[in-house]
Amino acid sequence: MITIRIESFIELMDRVAPPELALPGDRIGYHGPEIEVEAVLVLMDYLEDVAVDGYDLLVLHHPPEVEPPIPYLTVHSNWDVADGGACDALADALGLDVESFLDPDTGVGRICRADLSLEELLERTGVLNPETLRVVNPREYVDRVAVVSGFGLSDKSLIMRAWSEGVSAYLSGDLTHGPAILGRNMDLTLIDAGHHATEMPGLHRLREVIEDFGVMAELLDTGTPWSEYRAAYI
Repeated sequence: MITIRIESFIELMDRVAPPELALPGDRIGYHGPEIEVEAVLVLMDYLEDVAVDGYDLLVLHHPPEVEPPIPYLTVHSNWDVADGGACDALADALGLDVESFLDPDTGVGRICRADLSLEELLERTGVLNPETLRVVNPREYVDRVAVVSGFGLSDKSLIMRAWSEGVSAYLSGDLTHGPAILGRNMDLTLIDAGHHATEMPGLHRLREVIEDFGVMAELLDTGTPWSEYRAAYI
């Protein structure tokens, strides 16, 4: 493992997750002074109870809600859409062959070839370790699958685009009531595997990319920010 200046580290990251790919308003980039980088901790989210002693830099996927105590670099939507980034990592984890972008204008999402029963596709999500799976419009067979890491099912415009592209199933996270009704009315199968679960393949790949720079990199999975309880009514 080597030590590199933060300017060189940022330059390397910009090659794999170009900042110009970030969606408008996304809070990406470096926050901190000039430092030497030897040890990096990769996180989906910064939490105040995460021990950061011994690390020079945090690489965060989500912009932090509270300021971390050490320098950090956020790579968010630019990593989601990058070639080989989070959306591609999700498709690879599911064993799907990428055919095209879901949204060519932004680079968000991938449309993949598939020749699977829905049951087989749901079984493949086991590699993501989802806490739950929610499915709208179950069907027996899927031939084309759209995937978006993280937020995709909260965005009605992406659901409409998936439907217009003729995919039979759309897998992502963050499904809410309105988008579920939209998918139901369009007879599009929606699979919500969770925001956290669908982003973890991209975080594992990000750690590998950083390690390829020659810098020591570790990934800490902080999990989902809530606990789930099932209400019991008598």
